[in-house]
Parts: sequence; structure tokens; C-alpha cells
Amino acid sequence: MVQEEKARQDFSKRLARACEKAGLQSHGRQAEIAKKLKLTPKAVSKWFNGEAIPRRGKLQDLAALIGTSAAYLLGDATEDGVSKGHMKMVPDVYRVEVLDLNVSAGPGSYLISDYVEVLYAIEFTNEHARSLFGNRSHHEVKVLTVNGDSMAPTFASGDRLFVDISVRHFQTDGVYSFVYGKTFHVKRLQMLGNKLAVLSDNPAYEKWFITEDTQDQLYVMGKALIHESIKYYKL
Repeated sequence: MVQEEKARQDFSKRLARACEKAGLQSHGRQAEIAKKLKLTPKAVSKWFNGEAIPRRGKLQDLAALIGTSAAYLLGDATEDGVSKGHMKMVPDVYRVEVLDLNVSAGPGSYLISDYVEVLYAIEFTNEHARSLFGNRSHHEVKVLTVNGDSMAPTFASGDRLFVDISVRHFQTDGVYSFVYGKTFHVKRLQMLGNKLAVLSDNPAYEKWFITEDTQDQLYVMGKALIHESIKYYKL
């Protein structure tokens, strides 16, 4: 307990030093950080008062905002890496990474590699991102590409699917991206009794089930938040 309290106090001191160097003075800094990280000032005040250390996703967001590293804030690095006045140069940008990965809205796409490459990022203003994704960190939102027609007319092949990757298991009925066995899918999952129904919005595809005996083959990659339709028109 004493060690945990010391860790929190040390964190608050490093945070205050990094903020000062970045150009965030003590007056108003908690409110500014809270606004940019989409948190309450009370939650942020706990970091400065030595009452709490943010969890991994928010810790990375906090470090990136100030211009330092999570390692420095946690005491695992001696150099803060902060450029003087960094906060004055931070743009109002929320970046969502687009992954080189197609999720099948069809019979399933085969998993070829465990390595997924980031192709590029889509940028939103923080205000717009909040209206789309709520208080989720940009680390928790990724973009996948739909491949196939089993979820038509909800999704079309080529649509971009914004997924909350912090969801790693079935929570409530909804659209999920997941791996079953060795194939990728994007389907609607619904709990029916003790079975998980896998549903396609396209009536041409039959529903199937994941049972207790086969649930160890299910790996949830994330839950769908919104999608962006890609349409092309001939002139």
C-alpha cells in the first residue's frame, strides 16, 4: 500500500513538471487536459493530487498530449522528451487508424497473418470525434474494411467500419467483428438461450450458432460503432 501511494505521488510530480515545461501552468491546466481528453476535471485532478494513475489508454493519450512518454510519467525513463511550449503547438486532432484488414460480410475470409499493418489515419476534430465515438480514446477505435454482401443493406462491400477494439468479448446484441476458427467475420451477434446466434442482415444467408462447445474458437476483435459508406457514381 505504501509503495502504491509513493508511485502515485511520484507520478503526480512528474506530470506537473512535464506540464510546466509543455506550457501548461497550474491555473486551468486540469480543465484544459480534461477537455482535450474528454474527461471530467475531477478525474484529472486525481492525477495531480497523487490519488490515481490513469490506465494504459488514457496514460498514452495524456503523455501524447503533453509531449512526453508514458515511461517518463511512470518513472521508467529519466528524460521527459518535452519540447518547451509543446502544448501551444498541439493541433485539435483525433486520429483513427485504418488497418490493412478486411472483415468478411460473407462466408468468412481466411486469417493469413497475425500481423496487421496500419495503412493511414482518418482525422477528426476532437469535438466531432466526441459526437461520433463518445469518450473513447482514439487508441480504442480502429477502421476495418467490409468485404462481402452478407450484411447488405446495412453494409456494402468496401464500406469502412469503425470498431471499438476495447470490446474483446460478447457484451450485448449488436454487430461485431470477430475471428471464428481461422476466418474473419463481421456479423450481428445475438444471445438466444445458451447459444450465440450469428446473423446476417442479408436474408440470402442463413444464421448459424456458436455453442458452449465451440465458444473457444471465438475471438472478438471489437464491436461496431458506426460505418462509412463508400459509393461510386459514373458520370
